[in-house]
Amino acid sequence: MSRNSAAPVESPIRPATAEGAGGGLSVPLEPYRSPEFFAAERERLFGRAWLLMGRIEELPTPRSHVVKRVDICNASILITRDGGDSVRAFHNICPHRANLLVRTESGSGGTLVCNYHNWSFSLDGSLKGVPGESMFGGLDKKKCGLKPIALSVWEGWIFINLDPEPAMTLEEFLGDMAPYLSGLSYPYADTPVVLEVKVKCNWKVVMDAFAEAYHLPALHRNTICEWFSDRSNAFGKPLTTRIMGLHAVNSMYGNPDYAPGDRNAFERIVENPAHMASDHVETLNHYRAHAAVNPTKTDRWSMDVNYIFPNVHIDSIGTGFLVHHFWPVSVDEAIQETRMYVRRPRTIRERIAFEFHLARAFDVYLEDLSNVEYTQVGINSRATDTIPLSEAEILIHHSIAKLQEWISG
Repeated sequence: MSRNSAAPVESPIRPATAEGAGGGLSVPLEPYRSPEFFAAERERLFGRAWLLMGRIEELPTPRSHVVKRVDICNASILITRDGGDSVRAFHNICPHRANLLVRTESGSGGTLVCNYHNWSFSLDGSLKGVPGESMFGGLDKKKCGLKPIALSVWEGWIFINLDPEPAMTLEEFLGDMAPYLSGLSYPYADTPVVLEVKVKCNWKVVMDAFAEAYHLPALHRNTICEWFSDRSNAFGKPLTTRIMGLHAVNSMYGNPDYAPGDRNAFERIVENPAHMASDHVETLNHYRAHAAVNPTKTDRWSMDVNYIFPNVHIDSIGTGFLVHHFWPVSVDEAIQETRMYVRRPRTIRERIAFEFHLARAFDVYLEDLSNVEYTQVGINSRATDTIPLSEAEILIHHSIAKLQEWISG
C-alpha cells in the first residue's frame, strides 16, 4: 500500500466545550470587532501578561540596546544589556519632559542621551548627567532615572510585563510550556530575516490565519498545499494538538511523498539535500532530535506551531525555527512581524537557495496577509455572530477562550 492511500491520521483532540450551531466548536466574533473588547485587551491583557519581545541575540554585545513597540499600550520599550551582561527593560521615555529617549531600533554604547535637552542615562537606567543642573534647585537625580519594566529571560527569550507588580512570575506564566521547550536549541538565532506588514484587520484575525492548515488546499493551492496534504489527509487534520494552560501546540501533517514537479523544477535544483553543507545538516539534525520538534516523530510531519499566549507563534520546521508576532494597533489594524532564522549563505549555490527560500516564503505569507482584510470586512458586516471551527482549527478556539478568561478573570 502506498503512503498516499494510508488511513487518515488520528488526532488525540477531544473537543468538549463551546458547542456551535452544528454541535462542534465555535467562537464568538465580538472579540474581533468590538471597541470595548479591544479596550479591555489593552488594560487587562497586554497591560499585565508577560509579552515576548525577542531573542537575547538581538543584544549581541555588552553595552547594546534595542527598542520595541507595544502600540496597543502606547508603549515604547527600551531593553538594555550593560557591561556586566545584565539585561533590563525601561519605558523609553526621558523623565524630564517625557520625550522619546532612543529613536533608533538598536544601538550600542554605555550612555543614552535625550535629543531634547541632552539629559544622559546609564544602561542601568540611572540618570547620569543634567546640563545646567544647578538651575533645577536641588534636583534629586536618584529619583529621575528611567522607569523600569519587569523583565525576565528564559532560554534566550526576552519577556517583559507592563504591570508594575506582575501577578505571576514568567515561569508560572509559561507553565507546562516551559519544560516542554526547555533545552531546545535555536539554530542561527543571530541571523534573522524580518518581514513586517501592517494589515487592516484585528490582530486575532491574522493570528488565526497562521494557526491552522485547513485553509491550505484553497488559499495556498498554487504554492505549498502539496507539502502539507495528500489523499490520506487532504484538509489539514493535525498530527497532535496539546493544550498547555494558556499556551498550546499544533503539530501539522506533512506529505512524505512530496517532490517538486516540472512546474517547480528550480526548487528541485536549489533545495537538493545532497548539496547541503555537512555542518548545516548536523545543526538541523540536532534541532530536530528534540522531543518538542515533530513530537510524534513521524515522517508525516511538516511543522509545529507553538502558541505562546497571548500573541506569538514559535514555529518549528524542518530547516529550523521562525517566530510570528501579532501586534494590535487598533480594533481593526495590526502589525504582523515574522522573523525567519536562517543560515547565511557561504557559497553561490547556497546564496541562490537562500534567495529562493525567502522569495517563496514571502509569497506564501502574502497569500495569507492579502486574505485577512477580507475576513475583517465579513466580521464587521455583523452578518453572523459566531463561526464554527473544525478539529484543525483548535488553536483558534483555545486562544479566544483563554483571552476571554484572562480579560474577565
